[in-house]
Amino acid sequence: MTITIIRSIIIYISVILAVRILGKRQIGELSPHEFVITMLISAVATVPLEENSIPLTNSLFPILVFVSLEIIESLASMKSKAFRTLIQGRPIYIIKNGKLMKKEMEKLRLNYDDLKEGLREQGAFDVSEVENAIVETNGTLSVQKKEEK
Repeated sequence: MTITIIRSIIIYISVILAVRILGKRQIGELSPHEFVITMLISAVATVPLEENSIPLTNSLFPILVFVSLEIIESLASMKSKAFRTLIQGRPIYIIKNGKLMKKEMEKLRLNYDDLKEGLREQGAFDVSEVENAIVETNGTLSVQKKEEK
């Protein structure tokens, strides 16, 4: 039992340190690759807790690798716009100059009802009120209303 408690404390500290190194964000603010890293760290951390015969290094080393890869990815994204676009994607207009971009909505698998809901959340209760609407790389919707509205 003592070994399980010690292993739990070590894993807990390791995961907390990993999350602190990765930066403070809420789950809804994570980009897809950050979410995947978070899920992987969580999954890897539980393995030695479930079975005491598995060495802690089987968990700690992959966590270190995941954190290192995330740091490398962040640095590469800061230095290269092409790499950043490859990893994070690009913002996509779904309404541009007041015109609904149906092909872009199809690419995003965004239906009209979802669009209207997102617009309402941004204070636009009708599509005709919107000059531009962009789905940002983090999945949020940015809305610019028409001047007369």
